[in-house]
Amino acid sequence: MRSIVLSFLIAALGPFAFARTAARPAVRADDAGQFEVRPAPVWADVLHPDLHAAPRNVRSGIDGLLEDHQVRVVGANVDEYFRDVRKVLTSAGVQNASEISIDFDPSYERLVIHDVVLIRDGKRIDELTREDVRIIEKETEAEDRIYDGQLTALLFLKDVRAGDVIDYSWSLEGSNPLLGGRYAGEFDFGVTVPTRLIRHRLIWPASRPLHMSKPATVEHRGGTDIYVWQRRDVPATDTEDSTPDWYDAFETLQVTEYGSWTEVAKWADALFRVDETSHAAIAALAKEIEAAHPGRDGRIVAAIRFVQDDIRYLGIEMGRGSHEPRQPSVVLAQRYGDCKDKALLLAALLRQLGVQAWPALVNTKLRQRLDEYLPSPFLFDHVITEVADGGKIYWIDGTLSDQGGTLATIDTPSDERAFIVRPDSTGLTPIVIRTHGTVAVEEVISPAANVAPGANPTHLLAVTSTYSGRDADELRSKLASESLADVAKDHLNRYAADHPRIEALGAPSIDDDRLRNVIILRERYTIRNLWKTGSWTYYPRAVEKHLDRPTTLVRSNPLAIEYPLDVTERLTIRGGASPKIQEHDIVVGSPALHYEQHVQRGPDLIVTTTLRSTRDALPVAKVPDHLAALNEMRDRLDITLEPTHATVTPWAATIAAIALVGLATSLSVRRRRGNMILPADVIEPRNDAYRSDRTDRTS
Repeated sequence: MRSIVLSFLIAALGPFAFARTAARPAVRADDAGQFEVRPAPVWADVLHPDLHAAPRNVRSGIDGLLEDHQVRVVGANVDEYFRDVRKVLTSAGVQNASEISIDFDPSYERLVIHDVVLIRDGKRIDELTREDVRIIEKETEAEDRIYDGQLTALLFLKDVRAGDVIDYSWSLEGSNPLLGGRYAGEFDFGVTVPTRLIRHRLIWPASRPLHMSKPATVEHRGGTDIYVWQRRDVPATDTEDSTPDWYDAFETLQVTEYGSWTEVAKWADALFRVDETSHAAIAALAKEIEAAHPGRDGRIVAAIRFVQDDIRYLGIEMGRGSHEPRQPSVVLAQRYGDCKDKALLLAALLRQLGVQAWPALVNTKLRQRLDEYLPSPFLFDHVITEVADGGKIYWIDGTLSDQGGTLATIDTPSDERAFIVRPDSTGLTPIVIRTHGTVAVEEVISPAANVAPGANPTHLLAVTSTYSGRDADELRSKLASESLADVAKDHLNRYAADHPRIEALGAPSIDDDRLRNVIILRERYTIRNLWKTGSWTYYPRAVEKHLDRPTTLVRSNPLAIEYPLDVTERLTIRGGASPKIQEHDIVVGSPALHYEQHVQRGPDLIVTTTLRSTRDALPVAKVPDHLAALNEMRDRLDITLEPTHATVTPWAATIAAIALVGLATSLSVRRRRGNMILPADVIEPRNDAYRSDRTDRTS
């Protein structure tokens, strides 16, 4: 289920922002029936921006003059009017502003293009030629198996020059039938280029109640109320990397006809009702599960696994399919469905098995920020299932194939807020998040046995990686789409970064206890000449990959943190080794991460490194402290190791003995020469193999 992104965002973000897509669009042959060309509607209020004002704070070579969005609601009909006026100042601006792109949903919206004009030296040049408008199918979410049927109208302007003003307008006519004649929308004031005026204007029947999140200027005209929200001299909205999903840099406002969540509950309950045909199909499926699984817990797990694994994910979200689920009988017959299809099927199946369950609407990005919003059907982008059993509440995401655990141990979706699809729902329900995800990597290096005299010294590296909870789910999903050979190749190359002379001893082995949700991956390698240069530097790579810095360090947006995160990596060197460090216990904490490294000397050297996250995001004020701690973690991550006597292989011991004999002979000769003064160039320099230009790490 996707949230409805209102078409006025096209004007807010700018046409060139919508011209970039990774997928190659398909050009439609029936363009003529997809849009109309006619004058602007008479109800639209026309503004006259100053075309000669001195540009300020120009970005992308464009001076934004006007972004205008107007809505008229009459009965069940909704018409939206858009106008964009911008001045092109540079050659970069010509490139960025010369393509016009308009998205619309043909299942209920009619696109009407009013005019496309270039204003040059006070003259208006008409750029709108019907034959030049192309309608394409972008399907930007096809890689995620989501198809929404939206179309995009494209127009490539001709002969645009620096100094021109581009002025174009269009309308979208038609209302979403899912709302049954009611209205809900979200307006924003975000722009990619600084803009002198942004206006939202709503023409509304005075007899119908309207709720809004921000005050407006209101004009009463008989039976009509006109609401206006506007902002002047709006700066470009900057977005930074690594921002939390729930953070929205754009200023937004809501308008909704829904006065309470109870009204939304009635709307949702009507969409998620199961028909008689589906009841019969679900009853038959429940009997099969009961026959195969005599225990209650086993039946619950079997029902979850069936919906997650046996019903493939595919979202055909065109028209009513954007929010209305398909009946379970249809989903069972076609063996595919999207999140709302799976949630309804799972809830109905569990109820047939005697377990209370209901679909639950969530917003995977806003999460707990939903508390700040007015009631609206269009606040949700995903559907999961609430399960009540034994006095406890559990949450199941039917789209997570290959998930492990039981009802009691399964990892909870991190959506934080849910709206239960029941006619008696009166508000949002908090989701208590339970996660059990951990990664533990054990690496053991030991001398190879039975090494032939004169052969290259060889060590064995045994790696045992244990994944649990959410981390096991992610690995299991990866293994379902990749071969074991692909995984082995990836891991071999990862270890080759530290040990170029590494070779795999066969394929890795995998033990998957799905009920406990634990996966153990075992790998074995040989490493030649581990101590060839006299030392090597150990990096706990499983920890290191979680210590990346964001691209934007001096931030105005909050910083997202990987959460939950619990990684332990332990290196054991049989026979010991000498670490070139002063501190054997390091603890570094940031406002969001906790890092520890402990070195234990003895017959075996053991280095244990752990990293855990404590929160999912940081406010701007705490980012500098976090980055400083992150730098310290990265600086103290690696350890230079040198061999001890116990780690020297027979071959290396022979070489060492020869070297000692040579050294003794040299000293003996020098003693016999007594007090003779030798030239400086006769004195043997120290061998570079025994010299280290590394300084000991200090705190």
